[in-house]
Amino acid sequence: MKSTSIPGCAKPKKRSTRRLPSERQEKENKNRVKQYQTIPWEASKMSDYRQPPLDDQQAVFTAQPSLSPDTDGAFNAPPKLSRRKLLAGFGATGLAATSVMLWNGENGRSVWADVYNDSSRKKHGVPFASGCCFLTTISDLRTLASPDPDIVYYVTDPGQEGFFSYDPLDSASADNTGTVLVSGGGARFKRHLSDVLSASWFGTKGDGVTVNTAAFQAALDAAAGKTLYIPKQHGPYYLTGQLYVASNTTIELESGAIIQAVDTLSRSAPYERLLRLKMVENVVIRGNGATLRMNKAAYTSGEQAHCVDISGSRNVVIENLNCNDSGGDGFYVGVYEVTAGYGACKDIILRDCLADNNRRQGLSVISADGLLVENCRFTNTKGTAPEAGVDLEPNGQSQPLRRIRFKNCLAEGNAGPGFLTALLKPTRLSPLMDVTFEDCTTRGNLYGFTINSAGEGVNAPQGEFRLIDCIAEEAQSSGFWDIGNSSDSLRRTYIRCRAINCQTTQEPDSIYGFSASFVVTCATSKPRVSIGNVEMIDCLSIDTRAIPLVKHGFALKKRSAQKISDVRFFNCTTIGGSQNTYLIDSVAERVTAVNHPQPRQTAAASAAVSYNWLGAAVTNRPAPADITLTLPVPKAEIAYTFIVDAAHRMALQAAAAGDLLTPVGSRSYIACSIPGSTITLRGRADLKWEIVSAVGDWFTDSGV
Repeated sequence: MKSTSIPGCAKPKKRSTRRLPSERQEKENKNRVKQYQTIPWEASKMSDYRQPPLDDQQAVFTAQPSLSPDTDGAFNAPPKLSRRKLLAGFGATGLAATSVMLWNGENGRSVWADVYNDSSRKKHGVPFASGCCFLTTISDLRTLASPDPDIVYYVTDPGQEGFFSYDPLDSASADNTGTVLVSGGGARFKRHLSDVLSASWFGTKGDGVTVNTAAFQAALDAAAGKTLYIPKQHGPYYLTGQLYVASNTTIELESGAIIQAVDTLSRSAPYERLLRLKMVENVVIRGNGATLRMNKAAYTSGEQAHCVDISGSRNVVIENLNCNDSGGDGFYVGVYEVTAGYGACKDIILRDCLADNNRRQGLSVISADGLLVENCRFTNTKGTAPEAGVDLEPNGQSQPLRRIRFKNCLAEGNAGPGFLTALLKPTRLSPLMDVTFEDCTTRGNLYGFTINSAGEGVNAPQGEFRLIDCIAEEAQSSGFWDIGNSSDSLRRTYIRCRAINCQTTQEPDSIYGFSASFVVTCATSKPRVSIGNVEMIDCLSIDTRAIPLVKHGFALKKRSAQKISDVRFFNCTTIGGSQNTYLIDSVAERVTAVNHPQPRQTAAASAAVSYNWLGAAVTNRPAPADITLTLPVPKAEIAYTFIVDAAHRMALQAAAAGDLLTPVGSRSYIACSIPGSTITLRGRADLKWEIVSAVGDWFTDSGV
């Protein structure tokens, strides 16, 4: 190997072989060691150190000790300080920190800022470099025939600088460029490490042309149990194929770093993804605003080319990372290629992440037991169905959706739903479902929030979905769309949810949205005997447009022959336009609506009582004369209140003889004309009306 002499000095002459007296030699050796081991700063102040600037490899050696003539008059280079003395002088921890050059600088700066971004590092030389080790390059080390295990070698290749030592006991480690170098003669040189590695050590190139798959994978393999730092590229982006992350690894990307997948990731099984966390645990990825992406234009078919695939893994945290322009999903959480002994992902956190312009989904959740998605954005998905911001969709009955939490997330501009849950595969044998969306917003999607296709009977999954303080704005169709979920399947609860200016593009009264903000309905392709098991509490339909497009706040509508049952409304209201609060299909049963204060429905003339008046207090205040209100066919739990405000007879006529159960027997009608009188009727399962409460005499004027 070619050794490097002291910069700026003449080549030293050969040392005289004349031996000095032992006392004189001992004294001279001590002086030499003292001179060249002098440290210009205290070892305890390691945070003051800076790496030599990458653009000036010689600046690090400006603090050269002066040379003095030997006994024969020749000038000699400083003696090499052996590895043993180097360790003794600095301690193993200090040497590791110095050789890796990663720690916090002053004022709490990041671990890498002091290395690459601080000009003050030029003021500090490596105090022992000129007298302790050989300057060399990676290529020269690989040609070294007879390395000395007591010598430290300083590699000067830009971006790969560091201290290496020969390990005579290792004859098996593979050359990975970054932490292990192997010479042609089989010598293994090991980099002095702390807990942080740099991807640049392994020869990564960010020129947008070089394929870095092998270099990145070598870096990820070497970083197991440590932290891998990925600096911002000098060119447009890093280019790479599929990469795997090992357990117990932390990845920290520099802000502005871009890693792009090659255009040839496999779109047929076995599928390839850009970054894979497959059956691993304890992984942290800190993106710092960096981006993983693909050339989406190259992926015009298929749907499985994801940016990040987390499968069968646990204890994973991904923060502030952008996953954009994929041929599939930005993020995928599931069980792809998971082997026996591994199951659903557990305890996964996505925080402050962005998924933009992906082909299939911003995020797909196939199987998870413990998932927190917080402060994330899922935008502009378009390319292949379902084109959602987020899709929760198990692929089998054993795949759980448990302990799932979305908090303060946004889905905007997606060609499909903002937040979609598709429950085609789970059954009654599936794990209990537990999913909550809280303070989440959708804006400008096809639908806002969609839950669909929960089966019935043995195929009815159990559990609960909760949407709390969620907002759906400007959906092309309904803001909240609950479709094809059987009434014996999991409960869906909507609490303080708001739909604002939805139904932007749908045809009026379309069979998909019924011009309503909140819809419970069924799909003709997935028939159900009965749909329902929904509760809506303090929900609000708002239409503030000059030409309102929402006709109904809350719709319960069939699509074929199914029934609708077990739906409960509490204090659900509308604002703006001329919306009806409810659009209730005549097949609905066991539907309740309670409002405080109770809404009023005026009846100025004889008319049929509509299911759409559900929960209202019907008054004859504007009636100029007697009126007759024809009751609908009674359904279980459906209730109405009638109030005589005007001094005119109000008669309540049953749809069939004897359907009114009164204290004086079954009646076909009842009536009252005394102002202030009220009566509340509730439907029963046997299709009769029962009296819940009554004020005034409604029974004298009654008939069979």
